[in-house]
Amino acid sequence: MLEPFTSPVSGPPYEVLVGPGSPAARSTRGTSPRAVVSVAFRLVRRGRFAGVIGLCLAAVCPQWTAAQAVSAAPLPEPGFSLSVSPAKLVVPSGQLGSSQTFRVTNGGDAPVEVRVEKSDFTADESGALVLRERAPYSASAWVTTVPRELALEPGTTRDVKVRIAVPDAPDPGDHQVALVFKAVGGSRTGNITINRGIGVPLYIGVPGHAYASAEVADLRAPAFVTGGPVPLTVGIRNTGTAHRDFRGADRLNARVDGTDVPFPGFTVMRGATREVTARWDPPLMCVCQATVSVAGASGLARALTVTVVVFPVHLLAALLAVLALSFTLARLVRRSHRARLLAVADTMSPAGGSGDD
Repeated sequence: MLEPFTSPVSGPPYEVLVGPGSPAARSTRGTSPRAVVSVAFRLVRRGRFAGVIGLCLAAVCPQWTAAQAVSAAPLPEPGFSLSVSPAKLVVPSGQLGSSQTFRVTNGGDAPVEVRVEKSDFTADESGALVLRERAPYSASAWVTTVPRELALEPGTTRDVKVRIAVPDAPDPGDHQVALVFKAVGGSRTGNITINRGIGVPLYIGVPGHAYASAEVADLRAPAFVTGGPVPLTVGIRNTGTAHRDFRGADRLNARVDGTDVPFPGFTVMRGATREVTARWDPPLMCVCQATVSVAGASGLARALTVTVVVFPVHLLAALLAVLALSFTLARLVRRSHRARLLAVADTMSPAGGSGDD
């Protein structure tokens, strides 16, 4: 149980919470060292050693104790928090007749009005969705959402149904659309209204000659490094008619001198190229080769290889510096020892020559 203890000092009040944990001082300005020692002595008599430590820290570094008090305070609940599940939806050709469901949750502490919109999209090389008015393989005209607008009270969840109507004779393979769950911004006194939204990609598979295929388009790594981790960046180009997932058991790996270095899980949509980077921890020294291969639709794998030379130049420079310093010290010690021997020899030699009496 924390007990407030107020010191009887002049100036601004000085209050310490005595008990387990790190006590925090509200203010130390105007507090004399004599008053601090007096309070510490009283805390020792009461056996409040944790309070003594906190008092000393507060007196020496009030900024540190203030930071500790702020970090220990509970974080406030978010005013806005909207989530949509799942984050990506793949509808294979055998499920086109059934409706799909998204769950929208308001995790904030204020009501939210959500509007469901549709947009064509492409993906950049990092995998981020780029919303567009028109894009290849669009399915925006195939999709209907029910409801299109919904009001969410704090802590509530609503379902949004997605119905898909495929037109006659569509192009086989993947078609995609992004569902944008937009939280409508309220009225503002200024000229700017901010709408926040979550874009969810929807991949729709059309039956026919559809296949997932990809190839390694690029592989980059630094040719010379002094240590790790070493970035290995690969570009994967989708050469099929459906998106290609590299996740779980199908995760992409780089083979480096008999060791697999995994890339993070990713998806390459139809007609796109994706770049991902893995981090490889190399040995101290080596001339290593990294190879990445992906099997195509025919089963044949195209591989690219890069060579990385790992040599710890900084360690070699440090070693040479230590050797040079050791050599210099050894020479100084030898010179000093020789000078002492010569001085002793001069004191032991007879003064004035070596003639007979």
